[in-house]
Amino acid sequence: MEKMANRDDSMGRREKLANFAAICLWIITSLTMAVIAYFVHGQDFRGYYAAARVLLGGGNPYDYSQVAAVLLDVTGRAGNNPFYYPLWFGWFVAPLAWIPFQLARALWMLFNWTVWSIGLVRLQQLLGWPPKGWRNWLMNLLATFVFAWMTWKFEQTGILLFAMMVEILFAYRKQHWNRMGVYLALSLIKPNIMLLPVATLAAWLIRQKNWRPVLVMLVILMGLILVTTLMTPDWYQPIFRANFGQGLTNVLDGPNQVTGTRLNTTLLDWMKILLVSRDLRNLLYAVLVLIGLLIVALTVSKSQSIMQVTIISVLITFAITPYALQYDFPPLTIVLFWSTALANYAASKKIPLLIISSIASVLIWERPISEGYWIVIGLCGLAIWSWQVNKNKEIPQNLL
Repeated sequence: MEKMANRDDSMGRREKLANFAAICLWIITSLTMAVIAYFVHGQDFRGYYAAARVLLGGGNPYDYSQVAAVLLDVTGRAGNNPFYYPLWFGWFVAPLAWIPFQLARALWMLFNWTVWSIGLVRLQQLLGWPPKGWRNWLMNLLATFVFAWMTWKFEQTGILLFAMMVEILFAYRKQHWNRMGVYLALSLIKPNIMLLPVATLAAWLIRQKNWRPVLVMLVILMGLILVTTLMTPDWYQPIFRANFGQGLTNVLDGPNQVTGTRLNTTLLDWMKILLVSRDLRNLLYAVLVLIGLLIVALTVSKSQSIMQVTIISVLITFAITPYALQYDFPPLTIVLFWSTALANYAASKKIPLLIISSIASVLIWERPISEGYWIVIGLCGLAIWSWQVNKNKEIPQNLL
């Protein structure tokens, strides 16, 4: 008995040591990544900051010539930073535009690191997985490397999308319908990423005869559009000018100053680097879009699980969206954690470990950012495998 007690004490000490080492590793690594991103990289906060400065000066942020002038004055170059976000996002960033640019950048990075850390904790509470201790800290480290690192490097908004999706799911579980509607509305700061998931969730809620979150979302969106239009009445005029969307397909260094072609992390650009002909690319893309939308429609009509609706809509979004980059991927963190949680109930752990290792390796060997699409493919495979091996088992309520 004494030997068993000593053995248990020894195992307990090793477990505590492993837990402490893992949390230190995650926190130190994530902070180091954020600091490196701030001092070595940085890109898109320039555009947010300049657009906000234009707004505060009474200008129009969709007029790239106005934004480029601020960028040139503040950072010394115009760069490829036209403003394509909803007008209300520019006003949300406006408080940062009152302070010096580099300090504003630091606050944006700190804000994103904090939101990411809280979002991961909230996601684990939502799913009830991984178990507290070294496992969940190592999962945080994996997710930070695969998703947050690229977003921090480009100072993008993907982490905000991830955190808002987690809060949408939390609000649904707690039946906080008003809060759910608010987050559904705010998550549309990037319609190219969030329009399909939000529309899918709205349709599913309506099918469940739960109108309140949808109505709150619509009221919030209309309110934001109305208020910001009153503040910037002519905001829509530049949208109708020639070459307004030029920055989505070309690399610019000021208005009409094209320096290259943009590479996206999408199916079309992924097939391009595989040397698939244009006609075949377009055909395959059209077929996948139709299949994806059909899967979404069937999910809305048949599923009783908001988690399943969310997972499928997010995966389909990144599979078929015509415009996304790897820094938009943080919402896929929910897919990674959910699929891994399901895989934990499978008899064999080799296949999910192989898929997860392959996904993590992409950031090491990818060269053009288009190769990041392999992450989407890997997560689709992981989600399908995890669901199939558990479809006849009783799935924990937290995963539904």
